[in-house]
Amino acid sequence: MTSPSTQPTLRQLELFIAAAHYGSFVAAADIKYVTPNAVSSAVTELESIFNTQLFIRRRAKGLITTTAGHDLIAHAERLLAQAEELTLLIGNRDDTPRGSVKIGCYATLAATIIPELWARTSHQLPLITLDIEEGPVEQLSQKLLEGRLDMMISYQIGLPTGVVSNELFHATPHVSLPDNHPLASQRPVALKALEDEPLILLDLPPAGDNTLRLLHSQGLHPNVIHRSTSYETVRSMVARGFGYSLFFQETHTELSYEGLRIVDLPIDPPLETEPVVLSYDREARATHRAKAVRDLMLDMFDLSRQ
Repeated sequence: MTSPSTQPTLRQLELFIAAAHYGSFVAAADIKYVTPNAVSSAVTELESIFNTQLFIRRRAKGLITTTAGHDLIAHAERLLAQAEELTLLIGNRDDTPRGSVKIGCYATLAATIIPELWARTSHQLPLITLDIEEGPVEQLSQKLLEGRLDMMISYQIGLPTGVVSNELFHATPHVSLPDNHPLASQRPVALKALEDEPLILLDLPPAGDNTLRLLHSQGLHPNVIHRSTSYETVRSMVARGFGYSLFFQETHTELSYEGLRIVDLPIDPPLETEPVVLSYDREARATHRAKAVRDLMLDMFDLSRQ
């Protein structure tokens, strides 16, 4: 039987995760209002308990998390979330969802989904706070599987194994042109007519590869003159007349940040749509508050609860 002294404490795990996230004992200590020595001691004790190295300590580069350290992060994040959930449930006899829910959102979708989600959460779940992180799918997926996110919103393409998803809606690709383009008044527009035109490519993974795949599937070989991970930068380049672009997400404004007009056109023949999904770690147990936000979001898109 293992003695109590060889069991990790929640505080040790909390300090370890802070050190991993911030890359140094000093930074973790500042965040957690303890001394760097306290963080270092917690990590050393964990390494002794698990009989493995959690960090490679390099003076110039700070802390480098080992493979074992990454494995521990995933389990420790979930354990701490469950401990917080237990505290809330025991002290919350009316079963009202409360606490923080961490949601990752593919960056180009955030502007059209997060404000509405935030408004509905504030109204329907006032004791829940949303912690939103935007980024590319690969980065968010990794954090989801490490237990650092409760759920994530993204296109279905590019999701790793190990996640389960609920479909929210289907996004339909369209072409964006400056309003003075000769084809701007043509609805729908044939992609073949744009083959020789320069393409401004939204290249926030996996958007760029997916756009090129769709164009190649139509037998087209686009002339990519510029790539950007910013949706609004691409729109501004299009509005200036430097080329066309192909987007999945819709916007309700016809103007770029510079106030120049852009025309969004349907495509003929229509391209395949792309599902936008809400995803979770298949192995993780969702907290009470995360389930409440999930159900709210599914209702937001008029879906039956799963």
